[in-house]
Amino acid sequence: MGAGEMWWNVFASKACQFLRALGSVMVLIVLGLVGLTYYTTVSLVYGPLAGTDTNDGRFATAVLVIYHVLILMVLWSYFACVLTEPGKVPDGWTPPQEDEEAALGKSNSEKLRRFCRKCSAWKPERCHHCSVCGRCVLKMDHHCVWVANCVGAYNYKFFLLFLLYTFVATVFDAVVLLGPFVDFFRDLDASGHGGGGGGGGGDQASGFVEVNDELNGGQQAGRGGGMAAVFVTFVLDVAFAASLLGFIIMHANLNLSNMTTIEMYEKKKTLPWRYNVGARKNFEEVFGKNPWLWFLPYHSTDQLRRLLDISRVSGGTYPEMRSDGLDPAGEPTRAGDSPRGMPPGNTCAKCI
Repeated sequence: MGAGEMWWNVFASKACQFLRALGSVMVLIVLGLVGLTYYTTVSLVYGPLAGTDTNDGRFATAVLVIYHVLILMVLWSYFACVLTEPGKVPDGWTPPQEDEEAALGKSNSEKLRRFCRKCSAWKPERCHHCSVCGRCVLKMDHHCVWVANCVGAYNYKFFLLFLLYTFVATVFDAVVLLGPFVDFFRDLDASGHGGGGGGGGGDQASGFVEVNDELNGGQQAGRGGGMAAVFVTFVLDVAFAASLLGFIIMHANLNLSNMTTIEMYEKKKTLPWRYNVGARKNFEEVFGKNPWLWFLPYHSTDQLRRLLDISRVSGGTYPEMRSDGLDPAGEPTRAGDSPRGMPPGNTCAKCI
């Protein structure tokens, strides 16, 4: 091993340790950002107005109901992604035989027989080793420091829902904070010119300014603190919404093409992409067949079994396949199909 290669291995190892430690911090940062938007939107802006019998009060109540639903879905999706096992390779998994000549034209992800030297075990097709987590992950997409976890076969749906709900929540929060954001600066500008809200500023001010003036006793310090919170929250909402939009577009395209982020860089080697079986089936592979569950961060037992089988499209086997409800002699499941071992056309209540 050369000095350059040794230096790179040490650097990579330290980088993985840093990312592993950073994960817990990022979870706290995410919760802190949610807490900031909650304080600004609920406690500071719309909470005091919700109890008043006015148009502003009724509007504030509607805003709070929608906001709480969105925040609930954001946190549910987030912790589902953080806490869900992304895709453990079954113990004793063994790949099928493969023609060496046929394997030459395939990308690394598509090869049937691949051995992970770090795990000292075979790894299935589309499976990759995560140096941060220190294990192989089925249909690994990437390691995400924001969720302190790998994104793989079992939690990719939760990751996509987290992106979607966070985007909707930040856009909604920015829209409902836009009025208070503008009004608070208008009121502050009027006060700074000695107008006391005159020149039309007081008549046009929102209920947010009036209620917070009462809560703060008309003190400028109270106004300044509220203005700072609204300003920071609004800017963060806009920044996160803009950045998330790009990620959502990218992952929507990947999902409808049945491709992972890692495979995106290998696709140019193997066109057409063999896993692409049509947008509808590609979507159902990740989200399931039941439309009622598409937008919930939840997998039924049958969908988990389908994901487990789809992650081994190579047709490999392992000792506990039958206990998992899979038929070792059956053909591997393809996107949109029922898992091996299930009767064709099964439409049981749990099946998605």
